[in-house]
Amino acid sequence: MHRSLQPNRWHGILALSIVLALGSALQSQAGEVDDGLDVYFRDADLAELSNQAIPLYPETDAGESTRLERAFPDAPPQIPHSVADMLPITANDNECLNCHHPDNATSADDAPLPKSHFQRAVMGPGEKGNPMAWVIRSYRATKDVPGTRYNCVMCHTPQATNVSTPASTFVAVKREAKK
Repeated sequence: MHRSLQPNRWHGILALSIVLALGSALQSQAGEVDDGLDVYFRDADLAELSNQAIPLYPETDAGESTRLERAFPDAPPQIPHSVADMLPITANDNECLNCHHPDNATSADDAPLPKSHFQRAVMGPGEKGNPMAWVIRSYRATKDVPGTRYNCVMCHTPQATNVSTPASTFVAVKREAKK
């Protein structure tokens, strides 16, 4: 065999040292259990870093609560009563409509759904140069709440009573009504 094709003893030593290094690396990792609470760049348990209390939601029954102030003008109203027995909201079961559908709301205190909740967006292609491929062209009135609006808690949420919200400098600009 030609001398340059013969295995060199240094090749053997190098291969053995690589195998030993990989083995010890795998051995040290095998002792640690991945519980999902460690972050690769932080050597701490994430559960220990959080001391925020579990949110407590109002236990007031629907009909016994007082309306909450909106977070900003035109914001969806917040839910001031418990919704624990009303969830999950599905297309076939929406207990919110029992009180808030205009046919069922006996007074303004029941906060009947506005007309906007009985409209379906009509989509169309965006104008040339507009980054939006599809835009809302108009709205079509519907006789009942369309599927895009039936899940009330996507926009309206109950407010926790024991969680302090950080101060905000957000200032909303009220839109002018369309004429």
